[in-house]
Amino acid sequence: MRFPRFWTRAYNAKKTVTARGWSESSLEEATQNAESRLARVLAALSTPAGIDLDRYDYVVDNVICEEVLDRINHKDVEVAVISRNAYGALVLNAANMMFIDIDFPHSSVSWSGCLFSLFSKPKSQPAQATPEQQTLDRVRQWQSMHPDTTLRAYRTAAGVRLIVVNRSFDVVDDGAVSIMQTLGSDSLYIQLCRSQNCFRARLTPKPWRIGMSKPPALFPFNSPEDKALYDAWYAGYVEKAKNFKVCTHLETLGHGSIHPNHVAPIEIHDRLCCDNQDLPLA
Repeated sequence: MRFPRFWTRAYNAKKTVTARGWSESSLEEATQNAESRLARVLAALSTPAGIDLDRYDYVVDNVICEEVLDRINHKDVEVAVISRNAYGALVLNAANMMFIDIDFPHSSVSWSGCLFSLFSKPKSQPAQATPEQQTLDRVRQWQSMHPDTTLRAYRTAAGVRLIVVNRSFDVVDDGAVSIMQTLGSDSLYIQLCRSQNCFRARLTPKPWRIGMSKPPALFPFNSPEDKALYDAWYAGYVEKAKNFKVCTHLETLGHGSIHPNHVAPIEIHDRLCCDNQDLPLA
């Protein structure tokens, strides 16, 4: 996992372009890295093709720019990190415990189909399996073919989340990626896992799902005033987030025991994501 302890920003002379820099050792080194990166950004902006500034500013030299709130160790080994992402949600980053988020496909119904159903005689049709049932059936089938892998399955607002509880993955290599792809994980999520060399799961709701705007500032903060604005926003977010949960535990597939390195991350995940089963998903 790559979660540096120091982050800062550098600006061009007019303060119209900013770049972030990081360091594991000091703020001074982070400043040097920010200035070097700013030079690369300005050079890229001068080219005809330009660059994807949103992605370039979020993933800094294959390191995700997120504020670290806690580090979880097992026998002096860092097994997980809790960070806060760009839109303010807490994220559990696991070094060796695989998360797989599977989003349901968006359903689309045409207006002509709606009008036809309104003015035509209803016909008796066999019940269709829900997206959740279809997804879980595929997961169950895969697990039955891989009995050495035990999965915990959760319902999320947009799909299903899986945790591989009995296996440890040293790196996000081709073998790990193959499992995620086969089970239907999002390709952008897989790229992020490979870049950061860890597996990620959101612990708290997306702000727009609970009636909140996005944060008024981004980490690392430009000024104490920006930090104060963010803190005020975050206090409101935390208060609203208490009325929602991120997922509901559905079932466990397989009979393998939980890997020792995964005990603490799973406890944190379940406590923060689905401690109150009666709350709505967000």
